[in-house]
Parts: sequence; C-alpha cells; structure tokens
Amino acid sequence: MSTVITHHLVVNSLSLPPEVPLILVVDDDRAMRSLLRVAMEEEGYRVIEAKNGQQCLDEYDRRQVDMVLLDAIMPEMDGFTCCQRLRSLDNNVDLPILMITALDDQESIDQAFAVGATDYITKPISWSVLSQRVSRLLQTSQALKQLNSLKSRLEKRQKWQVLENYLVSQGEQPISMKTLLKDVINQLQSLVNAERVGMYQNDGILLAETMRPGYPSVKTLSWEKMTLWETHQNTYQQGKIVNLDFSGDTELSPEAIAPFKQLMIQTVTMMPILVKENLWLLVWIHHCQSSYLWEPWEIDCLAYLGKLLAIAYRLRTAT
Repeated sequence: MSTVITHHLVVNSLSLPPEVPLILVVDDDRAMRSLLRVAMEEEGYRVIEAKNGQQCLDEYDRRQVDMVLLDAIMPEMDGFTCCQRLRSLDNNVDLPILMITALDDQESIDQAFAVGATDYITKPISWSVLSQRVSRLLQTSQALKQLNSLKSRLEKRQKWQVLENYLVSQGEQPISMKTLLKDVINQLQSLVNAERVGMYQNDGILLAETMRPGYPSVKTLSWEKMTLWETHQNTYQQGKIVNLDFSGDTELSPEAIAPFKQLMIQTVTMMPILVKENLWLLVWIHHCQSSYLWEPWEIDCLAYLGKLLAIAYRLRTAT
C-alpha cells in the first residue's frame, strides 16, 4: 500500500448525506410551474424553474440537473424542440426527461419519444402517478450512472494494466531509458486525463515533459519552486507521493503558490522514484481544467508504476 501526503481539506464522504435530486420544471404557465414545484418539493426534491425552452437550456447549462419535467406545448420553443436540443448535448444520454402534455394522441406520444423523452404524462395531471413516475425514472437514472461508473473504472483499470504490461515487456529490451520514460509519460497523461506530465532527475534537470496544446512548459521555472523542494524534500526522499490541490484554500504562502497559478494548475501530483533508497526521478502530473480526485487503487497503481520504472533503470545500469 502506497503512502500519500495530501495538502487540502479532506472531508469524509461517508459522513455526508446523499445529494438530493435536482429537478428542472419547465412550463410557460406560472400556476402550473408552482403546482409542480410544490408537488416535487413535498416529495423531498430540490426544484428550479424555467418558463420556456430557451430558459430551460440555459438553466441546464448552469446547473447539475438530475431530471427535467418538460411541458410539450410552449410558445417560441416548444417542448419537443427543447427535448431534442437537450438530448443533443454531450453526456446527456441518460438524463430523465418527463414530457407533460395535454396531447394524448398516438402521433404526439410517438413524437415525444422520437425527440428523446424518457416518458410522458398527460394533463390533467394525476399527482400520485407523477410521483411514481418521477421516483422510478430517478432510480433508473441513478442505476445507470452507477453502472457507467463501474464500466469506466474497469476500463481505466485495464488501461493501467496495459501500461504496466508495457513496462514489464520493455524491461530488458534495447530501447533507451529516455525513450521509455517519454513513452510512459505520454501514456500516463492520457490515462489520468492530465494537461501536463513530466519528470525531473534528482539533480533538477527536466528529463521529459508532455502537455496539451495551449499549455505552457515548466522549463522557465526552477525545479525547486515547481516541486516545493524546501518543504517536501524529506517526503520525496522517503518515497511518498504528494498531492497538492490549489482549487481551494491551502497552507502555502502566496509566493509558493504563484508558479502553480502561472501554469494554471488546479491539482499537482508528485511521485518520487527511488533507486537503492536514493531519489532518482520525480514525476509530476498537472491537472489544470479541474481538480483530480485520485482513488486509492489509482494511487497504488501509480506507486507500482514507479517501482517498475526503477527496476527498468537498474536493469539498464547493472554491470
């Protein structure tokens, strides 16, 4: 099991209550919106409102909505068009959209499903039926999210395994150490969806670096500043991984934080690699778009990756 030093406020997620679903109610009739809000709030849900299709799209863009109750007949942009627009957005396949309509003819029902509605209910609304439909759709959506999360985790584990197998297979191959390290950071950048990954040697020389287009290099900044060497030297020499989160409050001084802000870094992970108990490399991973929350098993994979690199180095320098 690897040891990780993390510098940010840690909250035990088990102590937090589950997030209450947020429902977006869309209807051009203010009275109907109010009735729907009251009905959903009485069921314990959070509610936000929109009075037309465009406002619905705007609210959805601003908030993490768990479900949409969408009136079919509205001026300017009707519910069918709005539903189709919602479904065209990225990562929106499993969003429950319940169409509410006075139209109960087969053609309107077919149209609702054709534009992506998950289900429909007709006016006048049966409030007990609405309650059951909303509950069922949210439960199904949550189950799909959990399934997708498990699939995503499995895929990531498989990618870690591919990288580890690559390192093992290249251990005694004639490929140069520099080429091997470059291959590893390229794969690692893709694996953890980082904006920048690189390696310093123990003498502070930038050995390898890869980054997405538009992101500056660390070459212009000293390794002491980029690694917070004065603060974490002993930690690195003990082989402990360090995570720093700059998205919130930290204990670091403004002067220490400045280089990371300059590089637009939200989260930095620094992994020391030891050879014969001496620091050989310091691998750093920068997430700039958002903070990256490492799962414990990922940290274990990262630590194991460091051990494989150390073995590859010893094999190439053995006399």
